[in-house]
Amino acid sequence: MRLFDSHCHLQDRAFGAEADDAVSRAAAAGVTGMLLCGYDARANDVTLAIAARHEIVHAAVGFHPHDAKDVGSAELDLLAQQAALPAVVAIGELGLDFYRDLSPRDQQRQVLDAQLAIALAVRKPVSVHSRSAETEILDHLAPFVRQWRGGGPPGVMHCFGGTLEQARPFVELGFLVSISCAVTYPANHEARRLARELPLEALLVETDSPYLPAQAMRGKRNEPAFVAAAVEAIAAGRGIPATEVAEATTANALRAFAIREPAGAARW
Repeated sequence: MRLFDSHCHLQDRAFGAEADDAVSRAAAAGVTGMLLCGYDARANDVTLAIAARHEIVHAAVGFHPHDAKDVGSAELDLLAQQAALPAVVAIGELGLDFYRDLSPRDQQRQVLDAQLAIALAVRKPVSVHSRSAETEILDHLAPFVRQWRGGGPPGVMHCFGGTLEQARPFVELGFLVSISCAVTYPANHEARRLARELPLEALLVETDSPYLPAQAMRGKRNEPAFVAAAVEAIAAGRGIPATEVAEATTANALRAFAIREPAGAARW
């Protein structure tokens, strides 16, 4: 299958010196593209370095809400410069996290709005983290969408953990909803409901590696080569072939991040 991992963190220290090997394993498993998402200053730098070495790796730079307390004007100025680079196809991972509250909520909101402004300036979509903040983050994303002048969707709700009813307003705003390998967890009924009921053209798949391995690999490090687990779970829930889900989610990712496939890229 032709696969696209729409959110991964090969720059995480869990990979150490294995990031390049993980890219090779992903390519061997049929992954033709992946979005490597930054989350702090160090990760943003490493993201750009890894993407420069691999054609199938695409870069997103941003600040996770956990790190908002460490983000000031200097960090945002550098982010704005990095966001304008041709190698960068999205801004993120950004958002709100009111579950762990590792940064004060006011700072989370301020850093989120600053990054949304950067995304508008460079006309690039956003990869959004929202945990226990699905209602409030709509208040930030709706104005962003009204000003959005990009050519495709305004962004992605990464590893969406809310309900189907909470997801639908984001889809109505034009956002895609990303389903992770956690859809395979026995207790994750709501993720399977999302995967079954949302329009296929609104779905992406991701690993969020090194986190959230599929049920069969619980306790082990996740990586982009294993994104097919999410595809297969969506296909099973919808009663359609996995190849159909893989094709649709890959096409959705290419559209979302304005990525052109290399000439002669394999198709079914």
